[in-house]
Amino acid sequence: MTFSVRVWLALTVVLAIVVTILAVLVKLQNEAVYSQLVRQRLSVIAAATAAPFRSVSELGLTVATVRNAQELLNRAWQTDPTISNIVLLDAAGGVILSVPDAAVPFSGRQMGRAMEEGSNSQWGLETATALISGATIKDENDERAAALAVIYPMNELRTHNRLISSQIWLSALALLTGFSSLAYAALRYRLRPAIRTLDDIASHAEDDSTLTAGDFADFRATLAAGTAKYRLATTKLAALIGAERAEAPPAWPQGADVISVPDSPMAVTVSRRLTALTAVLVLGITVSLGTVAYRSIDESFAPELDKRTRLIGSIANDAIARTLKAGVPLDMMVGGREFFSSLLRDFPEISYFALVTNRPILEMGTRPPTTSVMLQAGTVVPIVIDNKLVANVVVIKNAGYLSREFRDLILDLLVVTLVTILLAVELVSVMTNHSLTGPLTRLDYILKLQAAGDFSHRILVSGISAVDRLGQALSLRAERLAAMMAAAQELPNGTRAVQLEPDFIIPAGRPLIMRFCSLGDVRLPLFLIAAADSFPLSFFSLYVRDADNPLTWLNPGIVISLPLAAYLTAIVFGSPYARPLAKRFGHRNLFLFASIPAALSNFGFFISTNVLEIIFFCVFSGIGYAFASLSCQDYVIDAAPKEQRAQALGLFHVAMFGGFYAGTALGGVVADRLGERSVFLVCAVLIIISAAMVLRMLPGPTHVSALTEQGGRSKLRQLLGTIADGQFATLLFGIILPQTILDQVFISYLLSLQMNALGASTADTGRLMMIYFLMVILSGSLYGRLPAGRISAVGITVAGALLGGVTLLAAAAVTNGWTMVVAAIGTGLGYGLVSGPQTATVMELAEGRLAHIGSERVLGAVRVMDRIGSVVGLVAIAGVAGSLGYSAAMGFIAILVLAGVGSYLIYHVASHSLPIIAGRKA
Repeated sequence: MTFSVRVWLALTVVLAIVVTILAVLVKLQNEAVYSQLVRQRLSVIAAATAAPFRSVSELGLTVATVRNAQELLNRAWQTDPTISNIVLLDAAGGVILSVPDAAVPFSGRQMGRAMEEGSNSQWGLETATALISGATIKDENDERAAALAVIYPMNELRTHNRLISSQIWLSALALLTGFSSLAYAALRYRLRPAIRTLDDIASHAEDDSTLTAGDFADFRATLAAGTAKYRLATTKLAALIGAERAEAPPAWPQGADVISVPDSPMAVTVSRRLTALTAVLVLGITVSLGTVAYRSIDESFAPELDKRTRLIGSIANDAIARTLKAGVPLDMMVGGREFFSSLLRDFPEISYFALVTNRPILEMGTRPPTTSVMLQAGTVVPIVIDNKLVANVVVIKNAGYLSREFRDLILDLLVVTLVTILLAVELVSVMTNHSLTGPLTRLDYILKLQAAGDFSHRILVSGISAVDRLGQALSLRAERLAAMMAAAQELPNGTRAVQLEPDFIIPAGRPLIMRFCSLGDVRLPLFLIAAADSFPLSFFSLYVRDADNPLTWLNPGIVISLPLAAYLTAIVFGSPYARPLAKRFGHRNLFLFASIPAALSNFGFFISTNVLEIIFFCVFSGIGYAFASLSCQDYVIDAAPKEQRAQALGLFHVAMFGGFYAGTALGGVVADRLGERSVFLVCAVLIIISAAMVLRMLPGPTHVSALTEQGGRSKLRQLLGTIADGQFATLLFGIILPQTILDQVFISYLLSLQMNALGASTADTGRLMMIYFLMVILSGSLYGRLPAGRISAVGITVAGALLGGVTLLAAAAVTNGWTMVVAAIGTGLGYGLVSGPQTATVMELAEGRLAHIGSERVLGAVRVMDRIGSVVGLVAIAGVAGSLGYSAAMGFIAILVLAGVGSYLIYHVASHSLPIIAGRKA
């Protein structure tokens, strides 16, 4: 497979995954919104039909005494013949009357539970075969006397959704085909110079031809130096063993070595040529499908919105017709304006009502300029009495209301689009590393080794591209020299072969196979495991609240918090063991082990029925997530070269918070369509996929070159002595713990409560949390790409902490919707900036002035303190919020953050000894 085809296939796979995920999410979103619109219309029918029965019941009579009950139900059914039946029920759920006569697809117990969860005498229920909207009918004592249910067949909903789904999928397939073809043509154009140069180099790798100047001049020079070294070594070994000796590689066991190196300049050059192209293709196909999907959804909603308008006109028609039948002339209709006024108030999707003969007699709302425009723009419902048309009711939609409804839909689609783009970023990173930068970096690394006379390693490659052919040729050189060295050492004068060692490194056995490791190996698995962990975030508290509660002697609020407390406690006890276990068994094996309790806990949540079971599985979830996420972080710490560690950790946090953002954004959508319990199965599948990727992409428990030797076992007094170190103490108590409290307590606990107190909806609160995660992603990505050695890590840490603390303090001082948005933006940007350098600083201290304790011990202590701080902070902030209010609690967190960063800055200014961290002067 040629190099360009390999890159094109990788990019096509990314586009296919992106378009598939976006299509699935848009389909789910369309189904959710359309279902909600149908529910609202059915609830209007139920309320309007139940009104006459409610009037009778409030007089102390039974609904069975209503003589025209059959006519009332029949008239309501005729508003939409798609409705299966409209049923009048007694208080226990027994059928009094049904039009038409059909079975009721729910039990009295289901109806009673739906009534308890409903509000304002309105309730809803969904079964496998029907969608039900109901209205409760109460008696004079405000007790439930009867109910009216409108039953809509689920098959109608599914047929409509299948039609829209097919349109979306056909559009997705067409767009994928078009953008894949465009990607192939663009790649051929963008990669042609590089491929031509590499082919030229590969074809002349074994001769002395003079190559014309072109791309990759350094690469050419390194290859020439390596070729010269190889020929010199071959000449010397041939002189020792003679030409007649065989040069077959010895059949000895093959060793392996895991190497961590930064991307080569050649790989960076080629990757940059594709960055803009990849971004344009991913964004283009995402926006294109989003536009097509929006139009499909618009067409999908149009008939339903028209039915809603006709329904409202029909309600007005019935009221006016009853008045006219009573003998009241149109011009003498008392209370008509009040009636239309109440309709406008109850139905905000309508902007204008009018009762029209040859002219408007009664009207309310924003009147069109002329009668002809009014009739053309509105929905006309005729009033017929004794088969004679006496007037028309004209209803005009409220464009502003519909725009607001579609604005919410657009916001949801934008959320889905952002999630898809984030996933595309991770996919592109993995695919690019696998197909482009990885092969070029491996080739560049072995070239430099051989140019220095080191032929002790080789790489495993397969393919027909220039990169593959060069890799195979270089590996074959190492194999040949190893065979010759083995033959030379078997001769009586084999000791003379040792004389090659000052200038050459040639093993007598088979060269080691090099495995390369990088952040790209764990980015996508980390993204998926973080998404799986945050998927239930939007509804988990409600899930716990609705479960059976055997702990009746505890406050219900405390009971709801117990699963989260168990989760955090498990992380507290599990975190210190993550790094030692990773060092002993390997990062890959630790992640695979962690995926077992993480996946099983989600299966446990799926089958749980009471709070104690949920708490039990939360312990497993906490252990699994702690080991999985920390094994990825330790892999980055150990694999990244020191000069790139801070940047790699910044990008690590980008991937992790990208997963949090995606999980938070999509959890509610999936729960709404598939049910809350089904979300846990989705989480389990994501964890299994991430484990499979780790098994495929990470090396086994072999030695990693970038790992630092650790100190011996330390005593407790040595661990406590770390706090006496001013630099470590100010970092821990001034930066790490306040930032943990800000992230865990403000975002996960306080933000939703404060927004609820301000009257915001759950959707608005969810969007605010997404803004926070998005800011963390943006600022973390920015830090990961800053040039090394130019910006102070302490400066970035201080700036990030100050930004978060100041914006949160401002929101605490003046609390409203806009200041909360500012706080979410500021705290997100600040946390993202601080996350990378704080971990890098800890590792620098652990490997420097605290090396006598050992990096596992220091990092484990930090992780324990970090989690303990989150638990203690949660309890303390909850106490402040309960006593002084949510704004005071936010102010307390802000002061804690500002005081911490102040102490951190004062120490470093006073010490005049700023450490060098990851190549940056701190």
